This record gives sequence, C-alpha cells and structure tokens, in this order.
Amino acid sequence: MVDDWKYDPKIEDMTDEDLEQRISAAMKFENPYRIRTIPYAGKVSQTVTYDFAELVARCPMTGYLDFYRSRITFIPGNLLPELKSLKFYYYGFADLPISHEHLAAKIHVEYCEVVKPVVCRLELTAGIRGGIETTIVVGEKEL
Repeated sequence: MVDDWKYDPKIEDMTDEDLEQRISAAMKFENPYRIRTIPYAGKVSQTVTYDFAELVARCPMTGYLDFYRSRITFIPGNLLPELKSLKFYYYGFADLPISHEHLAAKIHVEYCEVVKPVVCRLELTAGIRGGIETTIVVGEKEL
C-alpha cells in the first residue's frame, strides 16, 4: 500500500488539501484482517485489558514508521475478541499512512462495532517523535 502514496520530501510542501485527502482515505481504509469474536458467558462483571506493544503504522506526511502501544480496557458484553485475530488486525495497519489521533479513533470504533463491549477505553501511546510524547485516549476516561 505504501507505494500508492506519494510523500513530499518536505512536510511544508504538502498542501492542506493533500493532507485532507490522505486523512479521508485512511479513515476509509478496510483492514485486510478482521477481529473475530468468541462468546462471553461470564456471569460477573469483569474489566479486561489487552496491551499490545507491536502496533505499527506510517506517518501520513513522511511515510516513516510510527510505533505504538495500544491498550484496550473494556467490560465485556456477550462477546470477546479472539486474540490471534486481534493481533493480525493490528498488523493490518503496518503500511497505512495515518495520524496518531485518527488511528486511535479508527481502532476504537471498529473494535466497539465488532466486540460490542458494555464500555470501552482505548489508550494509544506513540513512540516519542521529535521529542514529543503523545498519548491518545478514546472512550471512557476511567474504567
């Protein structure tokens, strides 16, 4: 997929229109891997956290790799994600040029659509870039 994207040698040369088109395309991206689910038959309320430190996507402006830690905390409804499929779902973003904030929003929406948790919180921490530490929280602030 990365070959389909043209990256400017200088970020300053990318127009606002170019960036808007790139963001729109990233949000419409259909991951080649889907999250599969298994039934949850728990009779007690549980809080579950899945912490994944191998998430990779690309900077939408430069095409450089961005490295992430994704932490999903949720209270299950009737379904749980099958973890191997969740891992491959994350791998599906490896060549997608997308900003940190849009990636967090996309994962949260898609996870909630499939797993249908009672409540869900996603914390996405980006590897430090340019001396800036970035963490995005989507969904419930505390669980």
